[in-house]
Amino acid sequence: MRAVVKTAPGPGVAIQEVPEPAAGPGQVLLRVVAASICGSDVHLYDWNPWASARVHLPRIMGHEICGEVEALGEGVDGPLRVGDRVAVESHIVCHRCAACRRGDFHICENTRILGFDTDGGFAARVAVPASNAWPVGPQVSAEVAAAMEPFGNAVHACSYGEMRGATVAVFGCGPIGCAAVAVAKARGARRVIAIEPNPYRLELAERMGADALVSTGEEGAEAEVRRAAGSEIDCAVEMSGAPAAVVAATRVVRSGGWISLLGIGDHPTSIDLSQDVVMRGLALQGVVGRRLFASWEETSRHIESGAIDAAALITHHFPMTEMEEAVRLIKSGRCGKVSLTP
Repeated sequence: MRAVVKTAPGPGVAIQEVPEPAAGPGQVLLRVVAASICGSDVHLYDWNPWASARVHLPRIMGHEICGEVEALGEGVDGPLRVGDRVAVESHIVCHRCAACRRGDFHICENTRILGFDTDGGFAARVAVPASNAWPVGPQVSAEVAAAMEPFGNAVHACSYGEMRGATVAVFGCGPIGCAAVAVAKARGARRVIAIEPNPYRLELAERMGADALVSTGEEGAEAEVRRAAGSEIDCAVEMSGAPAAVVAATRVVRSGGWISLLGIGDHPTSIDLSQDVVMRGLALQGVVGRRLFASWEETSRHIESGAIDAAALITHHFPMTEMEEAVRLIKSGRCGKVSLTP
């Protein structure tokens, strides 16, 4: 089969013929129907320091996947059946470490990630643990099912405090930030302010439900965000990792409010913990991945009920063989979620 493979250090990828996988014990073999590109895939494409420190080459890329079950490995006896369509949880956890024994699978200390630590789904077929396959109904399109994994990140980030009736600031409106706008509205937020310097993505945030838009990436954004809010800001979801945005979030949220931090920046961030966090009683929450499987359950409810139009977030489509062109588009910033088909 053909696959998108990171073959060597340095920028770029290759389209290569590779052996088809088989379903091992506890696994299911999926025929990939749709996939989508994550920012971390772009990091791997670029071979940035994070990717070069983690990934052993060669590696089939891709972790946002929808597929149809073609075969069940030994020991898989339900509820999955051949022909079922599933979305895929990309974090393969050990079920043995202290975090897993507590039920905190999202912070498993032995997590392996599809497309980075093990071969992924930018291919015709992929084998994954049966426990990582999330069944989806026929009312969910394949491209939306593939995007449920990153949507789950937004659900997780929005789950650390009450949003009903709240004023929420979303810093950074890439695809997951735009998803967070929609999730905040679905959770009952009274007003959502989207903060993003890219005009294309700011417009997408508005389509996903933002009530107010702040177009700035500069220091001093705090005053503009407060004006757009028109009232106290109860909580913030920081999705960019940009140091200026993290600092702004700690300063605009009301005393006693909370902030979810999901964005990963390229450089360390300096915040005034004493004045801006401790003395104001802010709660900061680091967010990684999705809560397994509570985030998936909530994501499914929002999408299947129509409370969130996840398809509006998917703006472009490419065959996997045009991965290079798709990455160039993502780097231009003029897109939302980019969908791929084998």
